[in-house]
Amino acid sequence: MPGWESLGGLQHVVEQLKEMVILPLLYPELFSHMRISPPRGILFHGEPGTGKTLAARALAGACARASPKPVAFFARKGADCLGKFSGEAERTLRLLFEEAAAQAPAIIFLDELDGLVPARGQAGSGGSDQIYASVVSTMLALMDGVADRGAVVVIGATNRPEAIDAALRRPGRFDREVYFGLPSTADRLEILSVHTCRWEPPPSIQLLQAVAAATQGFAGADLQALCAGAVMAAWATAAHRRRKRGKPR
Repeated sequence: MPGWESLGGLQHVVEQLKEMVILPLLYPELFSHMRISPPRGILFHGEPGTGKTLAARALAGACARASPKPVAFFARKGADCLGKFSGEAERTLRLLFEEAAAQAPAIIFLDELDGLVPARGQAGSGGSDQIYASVVSTMLALMDGVADRGAVVVIGATNRPEAIDAALRRPGRFDREVYFGLPSTADRLEILSVHTCRWEPPPSIQLLQAVAAATQGFAGADLQALCAGAVMAAWATAAHRRRKRGKPR
């Protein structure tokens, strides 16, 4: 599993995750000695494609390398937890938290959290709102019990933090938040360097600087797609040249 080296332009996020997640998971005795409770819930939010899911996977990889004991990583999308039948989502969440506690230290990553626990009263009308209200209540109870489950950290990710039920953003639940904004020019240069470091021959720093300067407003996912498109275009050009050389004059 990739570690911090897979992240470009997110050094501020890396430093926060080291403090909020790795330190409590690997050295819980420091917090117990000081009689303070480490963060148990962290909310990633920001623009689409800015690296929220990638950061969670890099965190899991970094924990696996730093810890003498394996750190379990559970990743779910909000929609994956919802089922066809009433009560299925609540059961899925309870089983997920129980399994994480059994394999602690563990990280639970819930992507697209707003689709799982939307603000009550805004999810729809009638039965739909009642179903989501039940899921939110279950999630609140599970988050309140995280401290009693051992070394388990819950990370949620969303592009719309305002759509999540407000009760989940109170202290003791998702009480720490990490914002993922669009990358600066320097950040874009770092992201481009990550995605092109294995190219043969590697692009010049002057070219990468020019691309970084010309891609204002691009998210990390956009830059990754740009690099992938460049590779495909290069392959197509090379194939065309080979075919052209092979034709009789």
